Amino acid sequence: MNYIQQKAKGIDFYTSLINVENWLEISLSDYDWHISDIDGAWPELDDPSWVTGQELASKISEFDYQFSWAVISAFPKGTRPFTTDEPFADGNSIFWEGIPEKQLKNAVFEIVCWDSSATLFIDLPSDLAKNLVANAPSIKDLNKVNGQRKS
Repeated sequence: MNYIQQKAKGIDFYTSLINVENWLEISLSDYDWHISDIDGAWPELDDPSWVTGQELASKISEFDYQFSWAVISAFPKGTRPFTTDEPFADGNSIFWEGIPEKQLKNAVFEIVCWDSSATLFIDLPSDLAKNLVANAPSIKDLNKVNGQRKS
């Protein structure tokens, strides 16, 4: 399931991973993370990066860093680390047409940070999608938004 959050009231900034963690009712440490096409975050974070869930949770607990652009891909904890430049947000039109899919097929889901003005949730499992819709402000079905855009 694909969702977009934009024009939301009551949030400090888009793609606050503390908010995302709360809205999805997960712990960042429950997954390992591939992060690419990075603009923002903390200075030591290479682009692309593999970050364990524990490392990401620890870093975000220090400070809720904003990602202006990024694709943050969740993987099962213990996945063999790798990096690739493939997942990208900036200039990527696939999010705005039809039914977007994860760029890294083995990811559980992807969070896309879009120019500090929106957060996209791509291929959320149904339980996480239900949590997101129940907990997060201004969440819309991205597939429907894309369908209306074509009309």
